[in-house]
Amino acid sequence: MAHLEPILRDNKITVLGKIVMQNPTESPLDLDKIYLDIKDENKVVLASVVLDWERPNVISRQELEAPVTINLGLSALNNKTIAVFIRTGFTYKALSLHIPIESKVAVLHLDSLKETIARPLNINIFTRLRSTIFGNSSFEFILGITNPLSIDLALEDGEIRICTLEGKDISKVQLSRTLFKGSQSNQIKGSVKIGNIWGKLIRNELMRRHPLKFQASGNLRIPNTDIFIPFKIESVVEINFSFS
Repeated sequence: MAHLEPILRDNKITVLGKIVMQNPTESPLDLDKIYLDIKDENKVVLASVVLDWERPNVISRQELEAPVTINLGLSALNNKTIAVFIRTGFTYKALSLHIPIESKVAVLHLDSLKETIARPLNINIFTRLRSTIFGNSSFEFILGITNPLSIDLALEDGEIRICTLEGKDISKVQLSRTLFKGSQSNQIKGSVKIGNIWGKLIRNELMRRHPLKFQASGNLRIPNTDIFIPFKIESVVEINFSFS
């Protein structure tokens, strides 16, 4: 029997549990080592380990266990299920009869593991507009993200967008790929050049009536998987001009 459970920790999928051998006979059994393979949906081997029983034999009407700890790469999450195969054997001591065992002992469903990834993100943005009447305007920003998971997330397709409240684009910039370590916070700092914002606001009659909207968006992907958490956050920024 196999009692196994996959968990996420330390940027790996760790399969924990035990293999149990029961001896329902009247004869003691000598046990071989256990060869354990984990395969994906295409029968590709993701991991192989050799396990030892607690003792090399099991007496009549008793059972033995072999503890299991197997680490898999996060790319295994691209599968809905993974299968565990065992190769071992036992010998009837009374008859000197050896019987090999080769079988699939467990199918582990990963959907519940993926559901644990859908947790709220803590994202905040701080912005500041620097501008002069002669142009050379720029938006300074700090984008902070707290990763609630025990595994890393990588920012992909990140974008900063500055626009009017009506959605008219003023400027955009792409964010570089950034790694957010598991259970840690990180920040992305930068600036967006937006040219002569004074002239743009006068032409659109925005200076007196409308602030600007600052948007940050992107995908936080689990490395080496097709699993990601999309996000979009925005804030409204008042405009303060200086003539220095």
